[in-house]
Amino acid sequence: MTKANKTPQKNIEAHINASLTPVRYLDSPCLQSPTSHDANLATCKSRLETIVKQLQDNYAKWQLAQQRGTAICYSIEAKKTKCLEKSQDEGSSSYPEDLLLPCNKLAIIASIFGDIANNAKEILRQLRAICKLPGAAADVVFYRTWKLPQFVAFTKELSERYEQEALVKKEVAENIAHATERSKLIAYTTLWEFPENVDSYVHLGFLILAQEVNLKQ
Repeated sequence: MTKANKTPQKNIEAHINASLTPVRYLDSPCLQSPTSHDANLATCKSRLETIVKQLQDNYAKWQLAQQRGTAICYSIEAKKTKCLEKSQDEGSSSYPEDLLLPCNKLAIIASIFGDIANNAKEILRQLRAICKLPGAAADVVFYRTWKLPQFVAFTKELSERYEQEALVKKEVAENIAHATERSKLIAYTTLWEFPENVDSYVHLGFLILAQEVNLKQ
């Protein structure tokens, strides 16, 4: 009896083995090299540092505008009070020329608050974009204890408070010069001087943020 030729069988086995050879996909997240992962984290950290600096700078601008605006409100209140007293006695105008300059300055300062509020929205958008970057895992601590979701939450609340307070500043700037009663003048000045939205709670938040980013691991 003629022996069976085993060569075809070997060819089949070789083909099967070749077809089962594993394929490595280099772009798979699970197979990224440590160097690539570290580079992604470095990119996220760099962008986060820029954003934190912007948040702190804008808050410093907000505080300065708050102080300047308060002084201008007191100036307008004093000038307007004199006008109201004179208008009652002499029938003079309640809108003297020297009231125009401080009112214009207050309007400019009110617009600064609006710009800061808009900028906070943009920073929030950038933070959310960072969260989607490769390597920006939600459990990564970039500074001392905060993770990315905490930075997002902080900025989200800050943005909302900025927006609410900017509307109040705008209302005061547009109406304080038109007040016809002393009590209303005081009310507008008080509304500006003692904000309900960007208050001591926000100041405490920035103190905590400063401690977080300055005490690096």
